[in-house]
Formats: sequence, structure tokens, C-alpha cells
Amino acid sequence: MTKFIALFYVTLAMLLIAVVSYSIQKSEENFSPPKYTIGVVLKAMDSEHWLSVRSGMTEAAQKNNMRLIVITAENETAFAEQNKIIGDLLANDIDALIVSPTNINHTKEFVDLARKKNIPVFSIDEEIDEIIYIGSNNYAVGEMAAAFMAANLPAGSEVSVISGSANQNAHIQRTAGFVDYIEKNSSLIIGKTMAAETQYRQAMTQAEKLLRERPNTRGIFVTSAIMTLGVIETTENFPVMIIGVDTQNDAIMAVKNGKIDALISQDGHESGRLAIEVVAAHMNNEPVQKYNFIRNELITADNAEHFLLQEDF
Repeated sequence: MTKFIALFYVTLAMLLIAVVSYSIQKSEENFSPPKYTIGVVLKAMDSEHWLSVRSGMTEAAQKNNMRLIVITAENETAFAEQNKIIGDLLANDIDALIVSPTNINHTKEFVDLARKKNIPVFSIDEEIDEIIYIGSNNYAVGEMAAAFMAANLPAGSEVSVISGSANQNAHIQRTAGFVDYIEKNSSLIIGKTMAAETQYRQAMTQAEKLLRERPNTRGIFVTSAIMTLGVIETTENFPVMIIGVDTQNDAIMAVKNGKIDALISQDGHESGRLAIEVVAAHMNNEPVQKYNFIRNELITADNAEHFLLQEDF
């Protein structure tokens, strides 16, 4: 009996070894190395928007058999740190670079370096001259916000803008679209445009200053969601319409609860997915447009529930 048991266990062990060896062999046969390695340098990773961008990129990269190296600077003002990161990536073996620059005035150096190395560059959320762009049509975003405000405020009302960094094209274009529409297509009056860093507390400070200087303000367009959340901390007891930008849950909940009147959506997941698809097309020698815009929609209390994200980042 003892010999029989020993023989049984030896046979079982041999079978297990055979199964494991076969599984490893099949895994090796099915494994294919990434077709491309893509360097990704985003503005930051401290908001739901950028987490969503990364999520969309990751999903699309898996489908397109790409390896992503995603790195960010400490915050959206750290352009020197961001440029150092980009330089380090370009010194390594990457096939393409996707970047959302924190400062549009300091992009030439890394764009020139990438061209010397024959590494294609793609911009996301921020336009760079002569570089393929993926993201919102930011001028149109400003127009959408202005059209909503013009339709919902009495003629002659004074409206203002609290914008993010003046070194970022997205905020510049959103402000320009809003101001141009108000001046050309409405009976509203532009009171003041104010720029700040894209931060919660700075937006609060700017809103306080605006309401002190322009107490007749009846509408404020804020060019990012995180700033909009800061602004409503200041304007809660004032009869002021607030419109912001971006699709993130805390801001959408504020719309649903009536604290923010409207948002212009900017789906980070869609931006990330589209960016990878555009890169894949380019790397496969397929035609790619210079501008690749995502869809932007108006979010109000009526449809806010639809836009609440269910994704776990």
C-alpha cells in the first residue's frame, strides 16, 4: 500500500509539472512584445480629469499593443521640471511622445530635440504650433459657455471671466471664445477677465477680489472645474451665475445640487483614448488630422446625473 501511495504521488507530481510546463509554453507563444513604447507627460495627476485621461490612454494602449510610460511634474506650474522629464524621456528608447505642456512659451526646446531624434510629438489638451493636437476645441468651449449665459441672464447684465494660467493655451482660448461671443452676439457686458493659476484657493481669492471690485457682476465663467469649485465657495451668497469647464464628479454634483449653473463637458477618458488612437494611426502610416477634437456638451441640473462618472480610477 505504501509503495502504491508513493507511486500515486510521483505520477501526480509528473502530471502537474507537465501541465505547468504546457501552460508556460502556451503563455510564451501567446505573448507578443509591445509594438511601440509611448512616452506620456501630462500637466499633473492631482485631479479627476488627469486620472481620467490616463485611464483612457491605458485602455486604448492595451488594445493597440502599446507600452506607456506616464510621468507628470509636481503640479501645473512646474514647467522646468516637466521639460526635464521630457528631455529624459527623449534620451531613452521611445517611439512617440504625448505631452500636455504646463507652459506654452517653453515648448520649442523639446519639440526641436524630438525632431532631431525623429520622434513624433503629439499634444493633448494644449495646442503647440505645428504639432498634432488632441482635445477640446477650447475656443468653442468658451462660446458655448457664453451662449448659455446670454440666454439665461437679463440684457445688460455684467459678466466676467476667472481664467486659469495665462501660460496655457486652453485657458487663453476659452477666455477668448467667451469674450468674443458676448461682445459680438449678446446684450451682456464684459466686466473683467482675471487670470490665476489653476488652483482652488487662488480661484477663491480671485472671486473675492472680483466681487469687491465689480459688485454688479451677475455671471462668472471659470475655465476649469477645480477653479469653479473654489469660486462657488465665495459666491454662494451672491446672485451670480457660475459656468465652469471639465467633467469631474465633484463639479457635476455641484451642478446637480444647484451650486454651479452649468459646466461645459471635457471628457478626459475620451481625450486619452483618442490620443492613443491618433498616435497608433500615425505610427501605422495612416493619415491623421492636425486637429482631433473631442465632443463637448452642456451639463446642467437636467442632465447632470447622466454625466456622473462610474469609473474607478
